[in-house]
Amino acid sequence: MTIIFSYNRPELLKKVIGQCPEKPIVIDDGSDFDPMPFVGMCQFHRLEHKGKEQYFLNWQYAFDICKQSDDDFFLFLPDDFLQIDFDTIHKLHSQIKGKYAYNLLNDGRPKIWTYIEHKEVKVEGVDSIQVSYCDGGYFTNRQTLEAINFEQDFITSSRFGRSKISSGIGESQSRKFWKLGIPMYIPKKSLCYHGEHESVMHPELRKEQPLISL
Repeated sequence: MTIIFSYNRPELLKKVIGQCPEKPIVIDDGSDFDPMPFVGMCQFHRLEHKGKEQYFLNWQYAFDICKQSDDDFFLFLPDDFLQIDFDTIHKLHSQIKGKYAYNLLNDGRPKIWTYIEHKEVKVEGVDSIQVSYCDGGYFTNRQTLEAINFEQDFITSSRFGRSKISSGIGESQSRKFWKLGIPMYIPKKSLCYHGEHESVMHPELRKEQPLISL
């Protein structure tokens, strides 16, 4: 199952959907574009707009869909990841045993959010780095989501009293995986492309902290 989180980027969304080998699920945060052209391309869910302060509710909506399915493979994507290496993603998923969360993007960031020291590892023959975080675009299995009870933590409004702050999804999920001993990885070479285009959710933050694929 592939789930794409989207907001007001219809042209990028079309490109991401067009890469998917199977019909994805799109969770749209109340965009103002016409959804009808997307209906035949994906399962399109338009929710009420919540913005980054309540983005965690969209993730819970996604986890509820995952829980109700019989799937074992779950890929979560933003609507701006391109050139996705689905062959390597499916190879890794089919061979990794046990719980895991594997990010698609290597943006060169240092240790954040948990106490795990980054170290280079081989994951089923793929050059990877075990990292301290899981953030936004990653794949995992049912065993992992069962371990967190298919639950996204509530993000309190007090977080957003600070300027240039992110939604908190990556931080909350990373800490939950870390506490449960679930390893988190990134590839040494990104499994997708992410460029310097403007962020819809974090425009000011991403000017200072761009996420560029390596």
